Amino acid sequence: MVDVSIVVPAHNEEGNLPKLVPRLRELAEKAGDAEIILVDDHSTDQTPQQVDDYQRKFANIRAIHRRDGIRGMGNTLKEGTTAARGQFVIWTMADLSDDWSSVPLMLAKLRNGADMVFASRYMPGGSSGDLQAFKRFVSSGFTFASRLFFGVPVHDITNAYRGFRREVYEKVRPEAGDFAISPEFALKAQLAGYRLDEVPTTYAKRQKGVANFRMFKMARRYFGIFLKANLVWRFTVPRAK
Repeated sequence: MVDVSIVVPAHNEEGNLPKLVPRLRELAEKAGDAEIILVDDHSTDQTPQQVDDYQRKFANIRAIHRRDGIRGMGNTLKEGTTAARGQFVIWTMADLSDDWSSVPLMLAKLRNGADMVFASRYMPGGSSGDLQAFKRFVSSGFTFASRLFFGVPVHDITNAYRGFRREVYEKVRPEAGDFAISPEFALKAQLAGYRLDEVPTTYAKRQKGVANFRMFKMARRYFGIFLKANLVWRFTVPRAK
């Protein structure tokens, strides 16, 4: 029985995977009975071959290839999470932007009763590092509004880097196929009555590869998520038992 599943979306990450995988294997070893799921999302570089090589070499690494359907971080995370066998799931990015010292802290809170734990850049002790100013303004502002209108008890719901109980995902079923899956999943979990918590983390800008985020698209998507949470999810999200 797998205890922890670490799900990693990867689109054209050939420059980052050789550094990422050894660090994730260290994390998995410390986490106990853990698996690493590398989800190749329509990559056109050497990423597909790399994830297959890692799967052949290491028993606790699984490779998933997305060659059909629409490319996107949300779709990739959903496919990896659906395949996960652990009772706890960690989402982390392949671009080396996440501070993995946050993982043991997230798992400790999950094992102590939390349902979803966010790695927060904006709580005391956290840092957004070299995150672009406009992106920081939009992401922190969205969480502030969510705290104000929905009672969200954490400071950073736009960061995909988080841990959660697999049953929460199965219950609320986030739908977004892109980066908007991060706030959507958080708001749905909050509206369903799950217990949200957070740990501090430090963000670092990717060193290799190209980020796919577009600033104004991000702002529009977050605004749409906020409206939907008010007009639809507040009344339709199934409540936690």
